[in-house]
Amino acid sequence: MKATGILFLYLAFLLSSCGPKHNQQQHEKVNDSVTLKYQKLDSLSAKIDTLEKLAAQMVASGESYLNNGNTDAEQIFIKAFMEALEEPKAFETNFNKLRKYDIQMLTADDGKLRVFYWLSPYSGSMWHVQNIVQYKDENNAVTALSFNNLYEDKDDEGSPTPFFDHIYTLNTSPQKTYLLTGYGQMSGTEPYTVGHTLVIDQGKFSITKALFKTGKGIKTQLFASAELKENQDKEKLLALLAIIYNAKAKIISYPEVNETKDGSALTGRRNILTFRDGMFK
Repeated sequence: MKATGILFLYLAFLLSSCGPKHNQQQHEKVNDSVTLKYQKLDSLSAKIDTLEKLAAQMVASGESYLNNGNTDAEQIFIKAFMEALEEPKAFETNFNKLRKYDIQMLTADDGKLRVFYWLSPYSGSMWHVQNIVQYKDENNAVTALSFNNLYEDKDDEGSPTPFFDHIYTLNTSPQKTYLLTGYGQMSGTEPYTVGHTLVIDQGKFSITKALFKTGKGIKTQLFASAELKENQDKEKLLALLAIIYNAKAKIISYPEVNETKDGSALTGRRNILTFRDGMFK
């Protein structure tokens, strides 16, 4: 009986000592999982902190650009920004910390495409706007690219880098098509408006597809500019130049412009195109 009692006590001791060790191992596994989770979250957070520093350097480089013409600071920021935009959870991040450097965000009406934009610190009287596109496809894969790199020389009617103010989804298949409308400035006295289509087909992005059928043929974009007259309000001129899309009626209207010896001038008339069969016509 004595030996049996001792054996029982020994087994009880072993069981009690194994229990806490197992619990500790389980606790350590949970802690490891939490640590890994926070490390992944910190990866994007750390990149955003770095982006803030790079954005500050980009803005500050505007003064030295006048002396040396060096644009490296902006290119470094763009590269780092596009890498951050493709990080896990980046599409759910608003990057609000960058707003202090006048970096804004515009979202398409379907919530699948975003454009981050800012006026380049190297702009003069002709605006050069940087537009970085972030797109989330049907498989939740995220792509980031510079919209400005999609231009080809033949598509440049003046300054090809507008501020976009609206992004609409167009019903096309099998490719995805967006209409982007915006405005810019070719000089201090010549504002302009523009309408672009961005086509995404099997992972490839293009703005060179001609989707606007006008009286002068088929165009890849709508474009209108006019010379600012003396004592004329620039905002009012831009309002007259506005390219307007009615998503419900699928109608886009744009101003008619004539070229004169004194430059571009509005006629006061507006042209209308309707989106049907995958084209504005």
